[in-house]
Order: sequence, then C-alpha cells, then structure tokens
Amino acid sequence: MGSKELILKSYLSKYKYADIAKRDILGVFSQYQDLQPRQGPFIFNNGTQKDLVNLDGCLPVPFRGNIYNIPINIFILDTHPYNPPYVYVRPTDDMNINPGTYVDGNGKVDLPYLRDWRYPQSDLLGLIEVLVIAFGKESPVYKRLGSRPRGCQVAIQQNPDRKDSGQRSSASATDQRFLCKECRLNPLEVTIQPCGHLATCESCCRRLKKQQNECPICSGPIDNVVRSFVPE
Repeated sequence: MGSKELILKSYLSKYKYADIAKRDILGVFSQYQDLQPRQGPFIFNNGTQKDLVNLDGCLPVPFRGNIYNIPINIFILDTHPYNPPYVYVRPTDDMNINPGTYVDGNGKVDLPYLRDWRYPQSDLLGLIEVLVIAFGKESPVYKRLGSRPRGCQVAIQQNPDRKDSGQRSSASATDQRFLCKECRLNPLEVTIQPCGHLATCESCCRRLKKQQNECPICSGPIDNVVRSFVPE
C-alpha cells in the first residue's frame, strides 16, 4: 500500500462511502502525480464548517502552444461520489485570478460537468480532464506585473484581453445541442457505434472508452467510433 493510499485511508475514515471515494481519488493520482491529498476545514456558504479531504497541487494545461501548471484545490464532500466536489483555483503570490466563463473572482470553478454531476457517469478523473479543457480555453490566472514565478508556472503574462481569452468554438457560442454531452465545452466530434449517437468530443470519448466503455446517451457499448462533423 503506497503512502498516498495510507494517508487517504486515514483521511476518509469518517466518509460515508470511503472505499468508493478512495478508489476514485487513487485513479486521479495514477495520472496526475503532482496532486497531493490534504485534509482541512472547508467553510460552506451557510457558515458551517467541516473537515474535508482535498486534492492540492498544479494541473498541467495546454494553453496557446505551451504547457502551464494551474494551481487548484478540489474539496471532496463526505458523501462523495454521490455529490460533486468543490473546485477552486488557488493562485500563488505572483498570480491573480482571471475571472471568466468558468471561474469567478474568488477562484471558484463552475462547470456543466459539476452542475450535472451524476455517479457513476461522473468521477474525479473526468472532472480533471474537463478542467484541462476549460482552462485551455480561458486561463484562470495571470501573472502579476514585476513578479517572479513561484511554484506553479503562471499561464499568461498580463491581464488578458477578455475578447481574446474568451474565444470559444462556434458550436458552444450558438447552440448547446452541438456540444459534447460529457464536458459541455467542446463541440460534438465523435459518433459512437453500434448505437450511432453523435455524443461526445474526441477527448471525452477516449476517457469513456477507458472507463465504463458506455455511450453517455443510451449506455450502450462503445465498439467503435467515427470522426464526425457538425455543420456550423
């Protein structure tokens, strides 16, 4: 049993579904080793406080041809995986939050994947892959002028022009019907066979095939996929 697994066993001792939560978190660590398990107080909007497990670290994100590390915290509720986690961007001292489509001024992340969270179709690894997509479209942080980088590498060097940083696909800007049923960010790109549903983007389809191997619309098997195009 690895050190992270031992830590999680202790942290999750009071969680209602500890075994499922641990398995979900370890799936993240297998692919994103920079993220570390922590435990600490989380204050809810109603003022109540609870000790929660959180994943703390930097998320590698492709942005404008480079890979940048975005600092995040994912707070996991004690009812996980049946309720969605809370996700925050946590800028270092040399960064500012860049509020936009997916992140508010306090760093809280809001995504369709979180709003529509439903286990077992939704999991932490899927969430992180959606975060990578979202942050690759709009960087959630920018570097303070005159500061020296500390820890995570900041994604953009100055406060971005909102028109430039907010560019999205024509599908996402015009009609929700043409968006991937999983991430709700990328346009539809893949038709699943044998069911024939035009259901996901390529990134989400790869993840689904590795995990439950089910179409997100009908839950049928994914035997093959066909690259498809949605007319603008």
